[in-house]
Amino acid sequence: MELKIQCSGYKIAADWIEGADAAKILIVLPGYSSSKARQRSHAEAMVQSTGTNALVVDFSGHGNSPFELRDIRPAQHFLELIYVFDWLADKYPNAKISVSGSSYGGFLAVQLTKYRKFANLVLRAPAIYRPAAFYDPWSVRIDNEESYNQDIAKYRKDSEALSKHPLLGRASAFAGNTLVVVHEYDELVPRETTDAYINAFNADSYLAEGFAHSVDKNNPDEATLTLYTDSIASWLSKF
Repeated sequence: MELKIQCSGYKIAADWIEGADAAKILIVLPGYSSSKARQRSHAEAMVQSTGTNALVVDFSGHGNSPFELRDIRPAQHFLELIYVFDWLADKYPNAKISVSGSSYGGFLAVQLTKYRKFANLVLRAPAIYRPAAFYDPWSVRIDNEESYNQDIAKYRKDSEALSKHPLLGRASAFAGNTLVVVHEYDELVPRETTDAYINAFNADSYLAEGFAHSVDKNNPDEATLTLYTDSIASWLSKF
């Protein structure tokens, strides 16, 4: 069921997938330039395996939500996430909320740990960006794709710079449980980045063998994809 969630003067689109356990909700956040449609099969697997309800979000500039991505800043997407979280917390005050983010969605999910309390955090191939980029419009990337990609690739392999990122510096304040899913052959998020997240959050980790960055572009066979989703669901089900 598609919903429209009120933000500051506009609404964003989200899909609600009903689960068997009314006491659990999983917020699923897609990656940069992705959509809730591309995340739906993963969300459905989590619903089926864990009983959780799931809310899958289209940030502005993505999928069925308004605006052009080039005009949006990560800070605006994060504010949208705050609206989504508070809407859920108000509507389901007794539910245990978990957040799962893929790539850029993982980066935004980590931002949320400072401002809201929730039970579990799943970071699937989580991206990271230079601190100042949080306030840059995405046109900075779109209009300079090659140089942007070269710069961010270098930054994501710089363990010393990553250790000083304010996002990771405040991770110890998060009281919930964290799982970092590492894609073995990730061409966009290197092990230096996922290791930084694992260390900062004292997180559990799962190595998705054979996976590049984007799950759907891996075109995994049914057994491989089932192992991937079952491993994440098994971790979530422990809490």
